[in-house]
Amino acid sequence: MAKQSAEARVELLTTAPIPELIRKLAVPATISMLVTSFYNLVDTAFVGRIDTQSSAAVGVAFSAMAFLQAVSFLFGHGSGNYLSRQLGAGEFEDAGRMAATGFFCVLATGLLFAVFGTIFIRPLSLLLGSTPTILPYTIRYLRVILLGAPFIMGSFVLNNQMRCEATHV
Repeated sequence: MAKQSAEARVELLTTAPIPELIRKLAVPATISMLVTSFYNLVDTAFVGRIDTQSSAAVGVAFSAMAFLQAVSFLFGHGSGNYLSRQLGAGEFEDAGRMAATGFFCVLATGLLFAVFGTIFIRPLSLLLGSTPTILPYTIRYLRVILLGAPFIMGSFVLNNQMRCEATHV
């Protein structure tokens, strides 16, 4: 959406036809989710050139990445929804506190996932479906994902919060 006044945005959101609003608001969100899926696809394609075990390990670790994304969306959508409502009500200080709370809570959660996931990486890999043949590859790939979990999750939350905030800026 082009930058416009708060009054113009309220006017748009309350009077524009629903299909037009869905296109304007849902398309960027859909593109964002597709980019994440394409990242995993490209990752698998490049790793697949190494050998089949590495490619299988990426497939097993993908479910962990999907879990991190889902938990991030929990924090991002929850805080973003509240943030959006507070911005609409003109409660900017409260909105800022919620944005910070959502972001720092997901960073702490990501840190917990990184620490405990790394400690229990072998049983986690087996739980996710790794076989003994690909276990060493899964552990190496999953370790990188887990170490980046706080940053990955933080970026997802900020993305969701910015999307929710966009209608009020």
